[in-house]
Amino acid sequence: MRVLILGGTGFIGARVVHALRGHDVWTYERGQTGGVSPTTLRGDRAEIARHRDRLERLGVDVALDMMPRNGADARGVLDVLRSVAPRLVAVSSGSVYRVFGRLLGREAGPPEHTLCDEQAPLRTCLFPYRGASPRPASDPRCWLDDYDKIPAEEAYLAAGASVVRLPMVYGPGDPDRRLAGYLRRMVDGRRAIWLHAAGAAWMNSRSYVENVAEAIACVVLRGAPGRVYNVAEPEDCSERVWIERIARVVGWGGEVAVAPASEQAWARPAIEELPPEARFEHHVRLDSGRIRRELGFIEPVTAPEGLERTVHAELRAGLPSVDYTREDDFERRA
Repeated sequence: MRVLILGGTGFIGARVVHALRGHDVWTYERGQTGGVSPTTLRGDRAEIARHRDRLERLGVDVALDMMPRNGADARGVLDVLRSVAPRLVAVSSGSVYRVFGRLLGREAGPPEHTLCDEQAPLRTCLFPYRGASPRPASDPRCWLDDYDKIPAEEAYLAAGASVVRLPMVYGPGDPDRRLAGYLRRMVDGRRAIWLHAAGAAWMNSRSYVENVAEAIACVVLRGAPGRVYNVAEPEDCSERVWIERIARVVGWGGEVAVAPASEQAWARPAIEELPPEARFEHHVRLDSGRIRRELGFIEPVTAPEGLERTVHAELRAGLPSVDYTREDDFERRA
């Protein structure tokens, strides 16, 4: 099968190229990170129409969009992709679900603890990361102001594409370094990692990056048109248990301790993309039964092995420093 991938060089995309080994894979990307496919076409996403003739001559069977950021972003490439490939696949996120809007404090409603299957309610509040004023261009997360997978999905599903919704992805090379804050405390020999009660109990679906890539490849090869597929590990756990699993890999002997409600400003899960007002009583749990039943997906890497690989990669990369001022002050008072 011949596959065209928009964005096949990033944290997940490079692994998708590898997962599709044995197939004729072409990537369309800017060339800023170095192509991982021997058949790489250089070009900016915003200028894809200039390359229409060249892409059409490839004769690809499937086009995979790894990074549609919003509706306009998706529509900007769809016109070309529909003329290039008879089948389309787009990568989305579990952030589309209503419970995610409640987690961010953008939508009202009682706590939701049930698994979200592909028919679960979606957010009604669009662009959930936008604040009262735009982020300055100097902010490395300014792109979040224009991030919303719901309109991107709508555009692709209207074109008959398959859509893959991802959970929080971890693994070597994670640009968000979601394990680093916890590992820094363990390496520094802190006696405790403090979380407020809701943060300690918070449950959130995750998946190891190589498993995510295999799931995306599975949809590329066998996904049904107009079908949505959740991806997540078959079992999720609380943030407390997640930290304890990390601790076992490095041999940290401290404890995950619960701080009183008065310390919620700093005793929260170390997930930088979530705003200070995040409401951790809302669990974000994805049901991945469909991709397993319909497409036969099975993770090639076990969760413990994936976590161990990620921990060792983070340690080799060097960990960012942490300001312990508030924690030290609390521990003196406790």
